[in-house]
Amino acid sequence: MQRGPAPTPDDAWLDELERTPTRRTFRMVMRDYVTGPARLARRGASFVATTPGKLVAMMLVLTLALLAAGMAMSSSMAKRQDSLDTLVTATEPMSNSAHLLFTSLSQADTVATTGFVQPGMLTKEERILYLASLDQAVTASNDVYRGSVEAANAQDSEEILNLVSSIQRHIPVYSALMERALVNQRMGNPVGVAYMSEASGIMREQMLDDADRLYTLTQRQVAREMARLSAPQFVPLSGLFAALIFLIAAQWWLWRTFRRRLNKGFLVATASMLVAVLWVSVSNLQLWQSGFVGFTRAAEPWEQLTAARIDAQEARTDETFALLRRQSVAQSSRSFDSTHEKIVDALQATNVVLAQHTGRNNSETTRETERLITSAHVALAKWQDNHTALLSAIDNGQYQEAVVLLTGQEPGDEGDETRAGEVGATAYRQLDADLQELIAISRVSTREYITASLDATRLVSGAVALLSLLAVLCIWIGIRHRIAEYL
Repeated sequence: MQRGPAPTPDDAWLDELERTPTRRTFRMVMRDYVTGPARLARRGASFVATTPGKLVAMMLVLTLALLAAGMAMSSSMAKRQDSLDTLVTATEPMSNSAHLLFTSLSQADTVATTGFVQPGMLTKEERILYLASLDQAVTASNDVYRGSVEAANAQDSEEILNLVSSIQRHIPVYSALMERALVNQRMGNPVGVAYMSEASGIMREQMLDDADRLYTLTQRQVAREMARLSAPQFVPLSGLFAALIFLIAAQWWLWRTFRRRLNKGFLVATASMLVAVLWVSVSNLQLWQSGFVGFTRAAEPWEQLTAARIDAQEARTDETFALLRRQSVAQSSRSFDSTHEKIVDALQATNVVLAQHTGRNNSETTRETERLITSAHVALAKWQDNHTALLSAIDNGQYQEAVVLLTGQEPGDEGDETRAGEVGATAYRQLDADLQELIAISRVSTREYITASLDATRLVSGAVALLSLLAVLCIWIGIRHRIAEYL
């Protein structure tokens, strides 16, 4: 006799019934998948509608706001500090190297061409100066190339590299032609002047034009970077202000909800964010004063002095060609008048800006600057008198006297200087030396403002991040008693 399945008793336990799996259809699975998030959202909305939910939501919003504001400002300040460090170590030295390249090439050409109107060969000092100028030009061109590669954010880098390559290709051509000219001069061959003219043409029409463009580009990069890095950080700073406002609003809500006006944790957090805001604001103010106002003011005499020195070297070369070619001196006179005006303006700008602002905290620098400015004015006056006498001698056909006025040497004296030559030859050299020292002092001034801008960003990034984290920690510590009331 076979038995059928045992009937299920009416009082079966629920856990025994659940052991039998219920077959779920696709519709049931999809319904649970679609309604699950909505159900969770309803539960979350219901929880947020309660006082504990409002507390938790407020704390999450505050935490995100404080961390976002603090980290954004910290990251922005860190990037600015890195950019300023690149400016100090790469971009500004590259600009100075471009200046040295420009002045060295011009000085080498001035020394070499002047040697063709004096009796005999170049003196030992002139030969050393000529070779040293070329050597400095080669070194400076390499420094410009290296600085352009290291300054990864610099614009116009490709053009800078092309200009450097062009100058480096022309340096051996120029030096070879000039050496051939000097050799023919020693042998007494008139063709030496032709070689010299060709070499000087390459220098003035190609190399100096490229160096001028290179100097302009690198100087513009420094000015552009300083203006960009000195601009106030309005966007990150507005985030800190917004986080501070959120903190104040949260404390007002806590007072309205719990009738407790002061919360120690929130007060410490507010104080932390207030310190962060003030620290960043003062840092931005110092950056603007040093990097925009101070740097722009200090850079003016540096640029004017550099341009004045280049013009003086070109005017000296023009004097040489006027004598060699026995040409009209009208153009040379106009060139010298323009150079004289530029030098006077540069010295006045240096006296007003550099001596009063840069050297006000360094009396020794101020005295040295004033001494150099006075010496440059005296040398310029002497050179102007000598230039007037030189043009008069050329106009009257007194070329032997013009040679003495230009070089300071009598025929056959082998370097002995006459009184007139001493006035003329040494005045230009003294002026060039004074301008060179003033340029060096002015460059130190501009670097001081860049360094001051860099110092204004130190510790700010880390301090803002730590203050933001401290504020987040304090608000959670301060709110724990309110949350514990509902547990």
